[in-house]
Amino acid sequence: MEDVPDKKFPLYGKDYKLYEEVGEGVSATVYRALCIPLNKIVAIKVLDLEKCNNDLDGIRREVQTMCLINHPNLLQAHCSFTSGHNLWVVMPYMAGGSCLHIMKSAYPEGFEEPVIATLLREVLKALVYLHAQGHIHRDVKLADFGVSACMFDTGDRQRSRNTFVGTPCW
Repeated sequence: MEDVPDKKFPLYGKDYKLYEEVGEGVSATVYRALCIPLNKIVAIKVLDLEKCNNDLDGIRREVQTMCLINHPNLLQAHCSFTSGHNLWVVMPYMAGGSCLHIMKSAYPEGFEEPVIATLLREVLKALVYLHAQGHIHRDVKLADFGVSACMFDTGDRQRSRNTFVGTPCW
């Protein structure tokens, strides 16, 4: 399946075929899926909004951030939409799995120091980018590099922060 950066991802659940579950949280499940119109394999995080205790505006801001980021070390969401009481976030599918999965399956004794140094350097590059964009990431884990929050200047030059720990509801 070819890469389709110029195409728009559809905003209807009927345009996706969900395959197997690849991850699960308290209120969300991640599936490997097919975007039928684009013939592209994606990951879809399905968030049950009824199980989520966070405010919907905070979730909206988080998903918007995921769609707007543009850095090679960060996953950018293709799109998001609601279907019933679920929020679907369509993202690139990373066939290799998480860093934790790779480590557990291929390196059960842990990574060598040069690998750790490389991973940390690349994570730090992503954090520098997020900070330059006015976002704060408060839950950096090599296994799950998931959430940021917006930091902005107000008119009187005070700094105001919205920060998150963990990915909202998932």
